[in-house]
Amino acid sequence: MQTPTFCCSRTNSKQAKKTFSFLLSFALLLSSILSFGAAPGRVSGSIQNEKGDAIAGISVRLEGTGYAAVTDGDGRFDIRNVQAGSYTLLASGVGHEAKKENIIVKEGQALELNYKLNISTNELSEVVSSAARRQAFSAVNKIDVPLRDMPVTTSTVSVKTIEQRGIDDLGEAMKNTTGVRANNTYGGFQHFTIRGFSNFVLLVDGVRDERHNISTSAPTTNLANVESIEVLKGPASVLFGHSALGGIINIVRKRPTAGFKADFSASYGSFNTRRIRAGAGGAINDKLRYRVDFGMSDTEGYRHSGSNTNNGYLALEYTPTSKDQFYLTIGANKDIYDTDAGIPMLEGSKVAPGMNVDTRYNDPQDFLKHTRYDFQLKYTRQLASNLRLSNQLSYYDDNINYFSTEELSFNPAMESLQRSFPFYFNHLTKPWQNQLELTYDFNTGPIGHKLLAGYSVSMLDRKTYNGEIFGAGLHATIPVNSPVLNQGYLSYTDVNYRATMENVHGIYLQDFIRFSDKLKGIAGLRYDIFNGTYYTDKVDADRNVTEHGVESTISKSALTYRLGLVYQPIDPLSVYGSFSTYFKPSRRVAPNGETFDPETGYQGEVGSRLELSGKWSGNLSCYYMRKNNQLEALPGGVYKRIGSAESKGFELEVNGSLLPGLDVTAGYTFSNAKILPFSSGETNKVAGKTVAFAPKNLVNAWVNYEIQNGAAKGFSISAGANYMDETFTNSSNSYVLPSYTVFDAALGYRIGRIGLRVNMNNLFNEKYFANAIFSNQFSPGATRNFLVTVRYSL
Repeated sequence: MQTPTFCCSRTNSKQAKKTFSFLLSFALLLSSILSFGAAPGRVSGSIQNEKGDAIAGISVRLEGTGYAAVTDGDGRFDIRNVQAGSYTLLASGVGHEAKKENIIVKEGQALELNYKLNISTNELSEVVSSAARRQAFSAVNKIDVPLRDMPVTTSTVSVKTIEQRGIDDLGEAMKNTTGVRANNTYGGFQHFTIRGFSNFVLLVDGVRDERHNISTSAPTTNLANVESIEVLKGPASVLFGHSALGGIINIVRKRPTAGFKADFSASYGSFNTRRIRAGAGGAINDKLRYRVDFGMSDTEGYRHSGSNTNNGYLALEYTPTSKDQFYLTIGANKDIYDTDAGIPMLEGSKVAPGMNVDTRYNDPQDFLKHTRYDFQLKYTRQLASNLRLSNQLSYYDDNINYFSTEELSFNPAMESLQRSFPFYFNHLTKPWQNQLELTYDFNTGPIGHKLLAGYSVSMLDRKTYNGEIFGAGLHATIPVNSPVLNQGYLSYTDVNYRATMENVHGIYLQDFIRFSDKLKGIAGLRYDIFNGTYYTDKVDADRNVTEHGVESTISKSALTYRLGLVYQPIDPLSVYGSFSTYFKPSRRVAPNGETFDPETGYQGEVGSRLELSGKWSGNLSCYYMRKNNQLEALPGGVYKRIGSAESKGFELEVNGSLLPGLDVTAGYTFSNAKILPFSSGETNKVAGKTVAFAPKNLVNAWVNYEIQNGAAKGFSISAGANYMDETFTNSSNSYVLPSYTVFDAALGYRIGRIGLRVNMNNLFNEKYFANAIFSNQFSPGATRNFLVTVRYSL
């Protein structure tokens, strides 16, 4: 007899296959109907440099009209719904000579154009090019519409910024964005607060990583294969499903290129930090391209909280015909972290007398191991000049194995600490996901539409094993000063596992509407059906089930939407407003079997975006965000409804090149996130308190200048700063991380294909606490440290 896990999984698989087959047949039938008859013209193609490499960020316009596009990362542009007639096409971009040509567009014709642009004599640096490039499009919008036409607020961390700052993990990368606070706990678990709330969705190439939605936090490997990191602020349920209130973080991995490219780098720095990265990409033939990347990073870490991360990545792009494209990615990582329970603080957030914050008190036997394999396959079919069908299938096998000291408790005299709560678990997460989407461009009179219709399905199978811990070192007591960390043998044995099986079906529709050259709008609607089954079985030491637990089920559905308008009084300026909603299913089951309503919420936002000459952009946004139906965990496994919270604030961000060779990224965030009184009239003791891990003020800045001419050409200097306001670590606001400012700097030199860079982080050796767990266990930030990197590129 099969266990309930496999029975349920098999049933869900059959249902998903039937649903997918039906949706695919429906999409093909719809495409045949919609493509019948004459369609508007279409102008598409590619832009390359003299070497045959794709150029992103090139503006392509039909002069004297509103028809325009910007080339994507593959150098492709696509202008749809073009009325028949004669036009003058202009292709121009920073660092390249403009290309102008007269073209004729015929009714229903798909005109394919391919150009090579020469480098101009006043070419700007590579840094400038990347700054302009990252402003053009964002994958989190799912449609090829310039950001300036979208009523949303986004931030992007480019690969150039990652390299300039010597960044190696996702949390460090987020300090270059507005509105986001990263929190790293237990040495390797990362979670984020966006605009005051911790509800966010992490994506990898547009595919959801469900771990953060179940456990709040999860480890993420090094950034060796990352091209950029995109952040979409505010609710994004319409396109990406449940749990996205604060926003979306999308990790965009490197893609294959038409021309051969390769790079290698090696780094050494403080805390015996060693890194090696290598990658290459190009065309195998005219139909098949590839990209491969490897990254290894090892460090003893500040306070001997070290890590060792290793990953590999392969991407293949196959275009058998001009209308078909297959895109396959395979990723794998094997990482291990030394866990860190931080420093226990006294009331008033004070360090105990005589305690050295540079000391780590975890047991040497503690560990966090993370092994992951992920696969994605995307197929795109151009059914007609104005109709495209895509299907993205994904699967990952994620194994988090964890055994660590979690709580440190002072004895009455405060000269020793007890490891009072050692904890073990093993998460095995295996989700299948599929996204079927149809994009249709059409006109209703003078109004243009870009319609996106989609169906998504997710089938999640997760097992979490827990066990009993035993050994002579259990609950050991160690002195605060000169501690002997190894207090005896410790081990564990499995006693139970909790099964989490969830199926989520979503149907969504979004229409980007072009009312005129100056006015655009967006309207989206999504309906989600969530079904979860949960139970806990007892197991023996070999993980064989010895006793079945009672199943609990949660079935919820929700309708979410987004509306927005963009007005462009002059070409460089966009003014926008939007309203969007979200929901997050509650996975909590009380001891009496009670389940709870989903969290719900919304955001209203107004903002403006200014883009000048493709060189730099500025964005200002003001928002109000609210979430309802929050729960609080009480002792004994009891859950209590605690009502609502709100966040309101504004963000200012500037990116780009003010002068040739000068790259600037800077931002300021003000966010006031508060817990609200109970709507029932019952007294809420924490009403009016600041939401945990939601600082009011954040400032980030990074400036890089590279000399363009003369004997010092290729020399660069960088400087940056990050300010974090005081941050409360619990809802009662009884513990607070003090505010701090950290300054970083770097020097670099590039000659030909070789580059040398020296980064100095925490330049003035600021003493500060960066993160916290259990309200009162603070993690100190790293002291002054350096990193030297040598890079070779082809």
